[in-house]
Amino acid sequence: MLYLLAMETQSNPKPIRLLPEEVSNQIAAGEVVERPASVLKELVENSLDAGAGRIGVEVAAGGRRLIRVVDDGTGMLPDDLLLALERHATSKVARAEDLTHISSLGFRGEALPSIAAVSRMSLRSRTRDAEAGGLVGVEGGKVMAVEEVGCPVGTLVEVRDLFFNTPARRKFLKSQATESGHLAGALVRLALAQPQVAFRYTVGTQVTYDLPAGQDLASRAGSLLGRATAENMVRLEEEEGPLRLMGLAGLPSLSRTAADQIYTFVNGRFVRDKVLLHAIYQAYRGLMPDGRRPVVVLHITLDPALVDVNVHPAKTEVRFTQQQEVHQALAGALRRGLGRSRAARPAPRPMVGAASLARPQPLPERGPIAPLRPPAPAGRVAEPCAPAALDEPCIFPAGGANRLRPLYTRAEELTVIGQLHGLYVLCSSPQGLVLVDQHAAHERLTYERLKAGLAQGELPRQGLLTPQTLELTPGEAAWATEQAAQWARLGLELEPFGGNTWAIRAVPPHLAGGDPRPAVRDLLSQMSASGLPVDTPEFVETALRSLACHGSVRQGQRLKPAELEELVDRICALPPPLTCPHGRPVMLLLSRHELDRSFKRSAEPA
Repeated sequence: MLYLLAMETQSNPKPIRLLPEEVSNQIAAGEVVERPASVLKELVENSLDAGAGRIGVEVAAGGRRLIRVVDDGTGMLPDDLLLALERHATSKVARAEDLTHISSLGFRGEALPSIAAVSRMSLRSRTRDAEAGGLVGVEGGKVMAVEEVGCPVGTLVEVRDLFFNTPARRKFLKSQATESGHLAGALVRLALAQPQVAFRYTVGTQVTYDLPAGQDLASRAGSLLGRATAENMVRLEEEEGPLRLMGLAGLPSLSRTAADQIYTFVNGRFVRDKVLLHAIYQAYRGLMPDGRRPVVVLHITLDPALVDVNVHPAKTEVRFTQQQEVHQALAGALRRGLGRSRAARPAPRPMVGAASLARPQPLPERGPIAPLRPPAPAGRVAEPCAPAALDEPCIFPAGGANRLRPLYTRAEELTVIGQLHGLYVLCSSPQGLVLVDQHAAHERLTYERLKAGLAQGELPRQGLLTPQTLELTPGEAAWATEQAAQWARLGLELEPFGGNTWAIRAVPPHLAGGDPRPAVRDLLSQMSASGLPVDTPEFVETALRSLACHGSVRQGQRLKPAELEELVDRICALPPPLTCPHGRPVMLLLSRHELDRSFKRSAEPA
């Protein structure tokens, strides 16, 4: 029976047919037009390829309703306007050999027809030698109007009602604020790529950016990323191997939790490449804490024959023919450039101020944790060794150290021995040697307190006598707009202060006592990178974890014996499993048995 069914299936195959042009165009559009920001990117890149010196961009309703790009480039002839709407029609590639030496931003001839397939688009252009320009109107990929018009030299592309004919695609767009953030981020990348070009960016009726032509990279970065950011960046101009590097590298103190302010350009094209990212992280290794990411704007110039940009329709991925050489050259050039600045020495991350284990209160940077009660009687906490001794690494015979294992169950009675490297609390236990990660432990305690407070309604907030202003990128400002109401519920009060500057007016009490700006910037970045809608329990849960992390004692923070004991006592009072809010273990155990094995000691009675 199975054989007969198979034969019947084979004898009636589905016919192969060419897809209708409308369907194939929408499929192609799915690769090129991911969201409104993709449209902005493709249109502006076309303007740059046309030699534009001034580019105006106007968006409305997060790009759903309108994206308009106008430039003063070379323009197109009327016949070319219609041809440009055909797939794979391009003036930038003529032969297969040209694909190995691409110097333009666009070359595939897919952007305009893909955008036209999922929008209502008008295209108007005039060349310098023509007396009149041409206008083409397209709706869902179908040409609706062709006419001659009077217009200035250059090109104007107007995209309205994006995804009007693909409701499923439109449905999966994010909120207007989120899409506005992506649009602004795309504009920032393009403007950093070409600081000599003037950009005017308008959102609705408000001009967000009016960037003059002829800026140097530092001035352009100051306009886009904030003056304070640009002032803490080192100018780079290096050559090594096949690579020429020019750009700006942020000092270690300028670090972020996410990689959203790493801007890498290869031959003028913004790219996201693992090889380049790894080289950047390697250059900064040892200059900033683990998990932090630098702020950099790097322009990398290579022979076009050494880089393949024909990897994906979005053209943000590349392949290098000499991958290892590029990696080593970038890491070496960046490290050398950083080394030339005395200001680029390793710097601790700015602290918000550690919270008390007993109650929230302002504390000086790297200040002690106030104990819940008076210090324990003498003898309960072992006297710590001299700091120099405690800083020595803990050495076990071969095979011993790797036998540490997470201790998730309730620990037996612990006696605090001391602190190691300002990171770990060493404790003796009937089970053996227990190491407590002080940050993870305090983070868990802070998280539990915040969660309990939120269960009562809103977290308390402490007003700042002098509101702190924070200059955000357009993307961060859009995220702040979307998240402000939820942050207020969590005790963090943010308000627009003009342009992309925001004011921090109140913070949760456990963040008081220090500069809240680094924490607020990190929180915005982390929560935006999570992609979670602000009105979901998952957003609140993730936000609580981030708040707890920023309000806890940091690595390298010295604690007094009574504070060490207080920390251990409180974390041991929590029900197991004992992990930090992110799931990392709080305690590691080196058992008495493993210690005996490592020292080749036979078991002895306790």
